[in-house]
Amino acid sequence: MRATTAPPDLPPATLGPYTDAQLRFARAAWPLRAAQELRSARIFRALAKAARAAMPEPWPSHFEEAVRDEIRHARLCVTVGERMGADKPRYDLRPVQARLAALPDAVSRTASLLLVEVAIGETISTCLFRAGRRAAREHLTRAALGSILGDEARHQRLGWNAFATLWATLEEVGRVRAQKEASRGLAACERQTAQPAMRWLQQRLPFDPAYAALGVLHPEERIEAFYSAVERLVVPRLTRLGLDGDAAWKERYRTVVAP
Repeated sequence: MRATTAPPDLPPATLGPYTDAQLRFARAAWPLRAAQELRSARIFRALAKAARAAMPEPWPSHFEEAVRDEIRHARLCVTVGERMGADKPRYDLRPVQARLAALPDAVSRTASLLLVEVAIGETISTCLFRAGRRAAREHLTRAALGSILGDEARHQRLGWNAFATLWATLEEVGRVRAQKEASRGLAACERQTAQPAMRWLQQRLPFDPAYAALGVLHPEERIEAFYSAVERLVVPRLTRLGLDGDAAWKERYRTVVAP
């Protein structure tokens, strides 16, 4: 697995066909994307450190390479946002700090971050970026989304392969915890990704087709991409690993994971 910190060659923005209102809506997504990619970088950094005590090489080095990928993504999102006139992103480190505080030992931290943020999370992210790139028409937006998409696809493969290696070494208590973590992680992903789109649809808010051309998924497309990723990819892969994928999904709001 190779990583690069060099920014990709980006085409000029083609903003002429869009109104100020359309651009104002679309540009607001880039600072949010930058913040999310920086969060991923911090997760991978914590994972790499924990994995030094929990897994053999080359896994910790692969996670360190992913840190550089995610930092590059964050910088890319900042660059695209600036070209489109967006404000600088704001980073809130507290959610990551709280997440890590609940995982004090190296093995549980490695297992949980690998399963939830990398395997499950990056799989869903890949599907969302793929759908966003497919709908995008503005040249700069499409190029940036495509650049991130390639890395996200590699990261989700890394997550599943690394967790399969770790799963083989886990004792029964670790496997039981992983099952609960899978449920908790799926619930968190649904709250973050699908439920805001559902609320948009429930409020019958208008969605200008130009938003999708500028990289913002229609709420219906976002919901479809999320549930397709979970049902067609995540749940079967959990089951192949040895977890109960169907139960993890069905019981996602019943599970409380002890710190």
